[in-house]
Amino acid sequence: MNEDIQAYIYEHIPIVEKNQFRIERDESPYIRVKAHLADHVNHRKTAFGGSISTSLIVCSWASVRSILKARGIDDGGIVIQTQRVDFTKPVTGDFSARVVPLREETVNRFIAMLEKFGKGRLKVEARVTQGSDTASLAHFIGEFVVLRES
Repeated sequence: MNEDIQAYIYEHIPIVEKNQFRIERDESPYIRVKAHLADHVNHRKTAFGGSISTSLIVCSWASVRSILKARGIDDGGIVIQTQRVDFTKPVTGDFSARVVPLREETVNRFIAMLEKFGKGRLKVEARVTQGSDTASLAHFIGEFVVLRES
């Protein structure tokens, strides 16, 4: 994958750049979204829930895209169908959203459905952590639908 994922996302999802999220590669094929609290602070001096939710959706969406690209699929249109975010503790510092790695059999089943029917669904789980702490402060589960465009 030679593309610059941050530039791609900034171009195709402008709110990500406007919100000053930084997009980074995580453990392949996953993407991490990082943010400074100062750019997302609310009236309680904690991270705004909408920013947390957005970071979780973006890292999940970008990871689905990265999974497709790693499998040589360039024509999949990705949309989110459902999502749920649970906020377990306030975010009081710089934060990161990361996808929980998927089981290989789950990814293989998703790719097989996509190749057979031109449509596939993939459930993705992600978490927000703060600084170097690994404790989850927000938990996301979302289902993404991919439609082949060719």
